[in-house]
Amino acid sequence: MADVRSITLGDNTVHLVERAGARVLVDTGPDFAGAWETLKAGLGGALPDVVVATHGHHDHAGLGRRWQGAGTPVWVGKGDGLLTARPLLQSPAETAAMLAWAESTGAPPETLAHVRERVESRRAAALRAAESPEYPEDGVRWPTGLRYPPFEADKLVEGDGEVTGVELLAAPGHTPGNLVLAVREEGWLFSGDQLLPEVDPLPAIQFVAEGEGLRRFPTLAHFAASLERLAEGGFTRCFPGHGEPFDGAGEALAGALARIERRCTRVWDSLNDGGPATVYELCTRLYPRGAERHFWQTASSVQGQLDLLASRGEAREADGRWEAC
Repeated sequence: MADVRSITLGDNTVHLVERAGARVLVDTGPDFAGAWETLKAGLGGALPDVVVATHGHHDHAGLGRRWQGAGTPVWVGKGDGLLTARPLLQSPAETAAMLAWAESTGAPPETLAHVRERVESRRAAALRAAESPEYPEDGVRWPTGLRYPPFEADKLVEGDGEVTGVELLAAPGHTPGNLVLAVREEGWLFSGDQLLPEVDPLPAIQFVAEGEGLRRFPTLAHFAASLERLAEGGFTRCFPGHGEPFDGAGEALAGALARIERRCTRVWDSLNDGGPATVYELCTRLYPRGAERHFWQTASSVQGQLDLLASRGEAREADGRWEAC
């Protein structure tokens, strides 16, 4: 028999799985003022044997160094090793790749200028979160803003794995090294950000190392493939990284896939009916307000849908323009 305890930390939820006398904590918890004390109290005073971060984002791996200092090893998916080991966008190559992608969308100069400001702002914020001894005061989803001291994972999980009878399943997409955890005999899925109640995480623009340079990671294509794999797992209860645990995990997985499919169909229809277009032109066709007010989120979403269509042979890109196949 396995047991699970869920602990709310601001906008995040971490889960302690006890099985065969061992304790596995799913996600480190976010590092806001008071989070560490709240988490230790919720765990009842006994430390876990291992912490598995579902992915390397600041709200899921932010207390990684703190756990290591307490003597508890932290495991991370291999593809997310760099996310935990250094602040976001501190690599000049990564920053340049982000800006080059924005330019490739065909966005106008004024939009690109805003993107450059946004990238520099995110870069500076990540450095502050990594180095500042104080917590930021701009808390919205958490009692304070978050810190994220970098750390080297004690183990980088490659592919699927197992720890004390709890399965670790590679589920790339939300991040390159994204993991989910499972206790199959109970029908439990610990989904991190792979499956959330009533929310579909937007695909982000991400890059992975390739040779001497960087290659854009087709986030949504991998994300959808991971959902399809999990939909075959027969899971009945989901313990997400945000919100309360819920039943009907299989139905939720099917619903997430259906919503992705509807968005992709809308993009394909626009290409088929309106003709070839740049990413920015598709944004203005499909989401005119979003293209104007929230370019980065809108363009990231459209790019993800194009990547998924391309992986199926239903769309292709040539010289910066996309067309239906």
